[in-house]
Amino acid sequence: AMATGSVLEKGLHFLFKTLTRGCDSINILLTGKTGVGKSSIINAIIGNNLAPEGKDLYGVTREVKSYKTTVNDVNFEIWDSPGLQDITEKDDVITERIKKTLKQNCPHLHLLLYCIRMDRDRVEVSELEAIKQLSQVFTPKIWDTAVFALTFANRVLPPSEMDTDEQAAEWFKKRIKEFQEVIVRALVESGVPQDKAREVPVIPTGYHKSTRQMLNPR
Repeated sequence: AMATGSVLEKGLHFLFKTLTRGCDSINILLTGKTGVGKSSIINAIIGNNLAPEGKDLYGVTREVKSYKTTVNDVNFEIWDSPGLQDITEKDDVITERIKKTLKQNCPHLHLLLYCIRMDRDRVEVSELEAIKQLSQVFTPKIWDTAVFALTFANRVLPPSEMDTDEQAAEWFKKRIKEFQEVIVRALVESGVPQDKAREVPVIPTGYHKSTRQMLNPR
């Protein structure tokens, strides 16, 4: 689970304030490739280790599952989906199953939270294919209320030659921008207008470390 004061927690609180205006119930869909940390985000939202967190290649979420919690008197239902680009099942089968489950049980989806690991050198081609598959099944409108969460951001360390927090911070911002550009391109290729694609938030999530010294403890 995420630590108190994490970037994720702060980002979620902001989303909660935005989403809950005039609402008494919020539905959130979490999706992304297998092993990107969806279950960890669910546990951070709920505040309990209810969603099993897997470390194996095949992932642990095989069906669409829902978890319920209440934040500031607002009810949340978080829908956890099977990992996309899973070697055991095709994406079109998974996305159709997600759509069918939501249609039967979720009258209105308020937020799509798409998770991508940030501790990789680049956004993998398979990620882009998964984004396109979601657009095809749900239509590009699904991204109107979406957020991309860059998970494991706490593992992304600046080059050793950067001696100051300011240099490290600028390098980190550049990495986020690089991920964002690839995501925007995938959204545009999926049918999302360029201006709309650039409005989709891309936020790093993970244990927050305020200084470079904390990132590299001696």
